[in-house]
Amino acid sequence: MSMIERIRNRRDANRRARAIERALRSASSPAVRDEILAIAQRHMR
Repeated sequence: MSMIERIRNRRDANRRARAIERALRSASSPAVRDEILAIAQRHMR
């Protein structure tokens, strides 16, 4: 894996993490929050 790929992968991971955090903060109810977490965990595998 090249250095550029590593940087790109890390940047993508950071972007995804920020998007998940933003979605969790704006979630109106605990059910919505649970659903966001479930989707995020499914995509991390």
